[in-house]
Amino acid sequence: MAIVQLEDGRIADQFQIGTEPFVLHDALVMMPADYEKLVPQEIEAMKQQRYDNWIAIVTAPPVDAPSDAPQE
Repeated sequence: MAIVQLEDGRIADQFQIGTEPFVLHDALVMMPADYEKLVPQEIEAMKQQRYDNWIAIVTAPPVDAPSDAPQE
C-alpha cells in the first residue's frame, strides 16, 4: 500500500495481508528514524506477526459465556 507521513511526525506503513475472507488492513506506525533502521525482512516479519496474531483471534473457537444460572 503506502507509507504516509502523519501530522505528529511519525510514519504509517499501511499494508493489507491475507486472502478473503481473512484480510487484515493495518499499519506499522513509528518515527521515521526507527523505521529506517529496519531492513525489509524485519518489516515483512512484523507485518506477518501482526497477521498471525490477528488470524489466531478471529478464527479461534467461541468461548462459552459464563452463566448467571445456579450450578447443579
